[in-house]
Amino acid sequence: MTWATLIARNLVRRPVRTLLTAAGVALGVALIVALLSISAGVRRTAGDLIHVGRADFGLFQSGVSDLTRSLLPETLEEQVDAQRGVAQTAVLFLYVTDIGGQSSSLLFGMKPGEFPAQRLTLVAGSRNGLLLGDAAARRLKLQPGSTIRVAGRDFRVGGIFHSGDRFEDAGAVLPLPAVQRVARRPGEVTTIAVTVKLGQKPRPVADRIARRFGISAIAEPGQAVKVDTSSRLVIDVGWVISVLALIVGGIGVTNTMAMAVHERVREIGILRAVGWPARRVALLIVGEALAIATIALALGLGVGILAADEFTHRTGLSTLVSPDFTMGVFAWGLAFALGVGLVGAAYPTWRAIRLQPVEALRRE
Repeated sequence: MTWATLIARNLVRRPVRTLLTAAGVALGVALIVALLSISAGVRRTAGDLIHVGRADFGLFQSGVSDLTRSLLPETLEEQVDAQRGVAQTAVLFLYVTDIGGQSSSLLFGMKPGEFPAQRLTLVAGSRNGLLLGDAAARRLKLQPGSTIRVAGRDFRVGGIFHSGDRFEDAGAVLPLPAVQRVARRPGEVTTIAVTVKLGQKPRPVADRIARRFGISAIAEPGQAVKVDTSSRLVIDVGWVISVLALIVGGIGVTNTMAMAVHERVREIGILRAVGWPARRVALLIVGEALAIATIALALGLGVGILAADEFTHRTGLSTLVSPDFTMGVFAWGLAFALGVGLVGAAYPTWRAIRLQPVEALRRE
């Protein structure tokens, strides 16, 4: 009989108990995977939005539910431009709308003379009229001169551009006043993009401007979670629930393995009597706990992926945030499952190796 077969036979002796324990741990794994993938998605989205036009950082209204809901007075740009360390500024309006039948696309309002518009690489047509990102153009099969419906209005495509930013290339660009009219927000912008002077570091300049004007300056994607109140609430609550799931999962594994040891006292005594050393008995108990953790990992990864997708699609977290399932996310799920398994196996293993063969064989 192989080691794996022995572990499997021991687990299927009480299949309901094994599955219930695995389900408890799987809940924790699912929460970790969903939480971290959403957090990674927020950072990825923020990285794309704060570096529109290859800006060094972006200025946003504080305390907004997500970055696209920020509103700043357009007149603030002139004051920001005068701050120490600032090389260039540009005002942008990010409007989430339907573009060519594609919902949750971004319509960018830009001033043609400012750096985000100037840095768009034109690949077809001219800069007159609406500019369409090359990713959107390929998806919609449109060329310069075509008509496209944006936010319920028809526009002529003047040119096709490429920027390297996934949201820009999947969206469209119009002059700032046109987007302000569509959004019904005259005199307001979503963000002010800033580049710093040569030799300056973006973070100190951003922090100084944020303190000066009482707004949020985001120079790094990780900072976006602190500004985006919806994401911050989800992540904070998620961590609390994950810790509780860790505790419950650990207790569940401990209870299951302790019961298994109690039920198999004579079996353990026989194994010790025929020459099994204590460490081999310990490896058997730990192996069974890790097998439960492995089952929980498989269940938890599947549930976590589905939960993250459903949560972002069915809630107001952000119309632009999608879960980002990186290797780091799955690594944390693996670490959680194995950690719970090892912690849960600690006491039952200690109890098993302390059993004396003669005493164990005497028990009923």
